[in-house]
Amino acid sequence: MGQGVERVLMLLFMLNQGGPTTLEFASMEQCKAAEPIIIQNYREMTGNTVLSRCIRMTLPPN
Repeated sequence: MGQGVERVLMLLFMLNQGGPTTLEFASMEQCKAAEPIIIQNYREMTGNTVLSRCIRMTLPPN
């Protein structure tokens, strides 16, 4: 059996703005570094509260 495929995603949910948004990153470190910048900009642009979380998933190769 082959190696799994790793994905790192940031889940963003803007209150009062509908469903979630996802952004993909090459590593957990990149996601964590980008998280406060992205949250701050979403808040400034929309005025809404933003919930976020960086997650790592290992998926089957196919």
